[in-house]
Amino acid sequence: MSKLDVLAIGPHPDDVELGCGGTLALAASQGRRVGILHLTRGERGTRGTPEQRLAEAERAAAALGVVELAFLDCGDGALRSGEPEEDALIEVLRTWRPELVLGPPPHDRHPDHARGHGLVAAASFYSGLQARGNRAMAAHRPAAVFSYMQHHSFEPSFVVDVTDAWEAKMAALAAYRSQLYQADTAAGGASGAGAGSGASGPPSPGGAANPANPSNPASPAGGAGAMGPANPARAATAASLAGAEHGGPVTKV
Repeated sequence: MSKLDVLAIGPHPDDVELGCGGTLALAASQGRRVGILHLTRGERGTRGTPEQRLAEAERAAAALGVVELAFLDCGDGALRSGEPEEDALIEVLRTWRPELVLGPPPHDRHPDHARGHGLVAAASFYSGLQARGNRAMAAHRPAAVFSYMQHHSFEPSFVVDVTDAWEAKMAALAAYRSQLYQADTAAGGASGAGAGSGASGPPSPGGAANPANPSNPASPAGGAGAMGPANPARAATAASLAGAEHGGPVTKV
């Protein structure tokens, strides 16, 4: 069993890295055990094959200092969140036993992201019920579940300074060559991928977690916005946001 301090969960490969990659790299650099779980392999994406995206995810995880990486088969482009998917996620939670879970927001442009939020919130709660999932595994409920921002923005509840981990985040994004604009291939310059900033969603029904303490490396949370197409204006915005990831509480489980 590989006990984790932080587990970040995303619907597709690159969601986690865009949303909270700096926070993960910062936690890893401070000695925390960090993992990533992708709910799909991005098999219905417009660009890249599942095999390419798997290899990209592995390189990105290595750049962030992640010690555990796994994939579920929840269905890209029509993400399922029923009992079989909950049980699959419960098994991961009981295997890695994270204290902190970072997941997608409750509302977003991509339907898979909102569905992923519901799946993460439900499985994180049900994982604490011994009668759910594989009863041979000891129940485990994460101390808190937080959300990172993706496409939709809103006022953040707190900010994590990821200046010291920014280069690691950019290296992780550069691994997704099939998905993100690469400066070196577009203009012959240095390798890199643009990214913005983000925030968590408002407290979901069922209660709010206590705000994370940005000064406490045991409980970081935050997110960065989704990368858009090659666009100079957006690239400039991305540059101005370097060094910050924003987030807030979603639900206490």
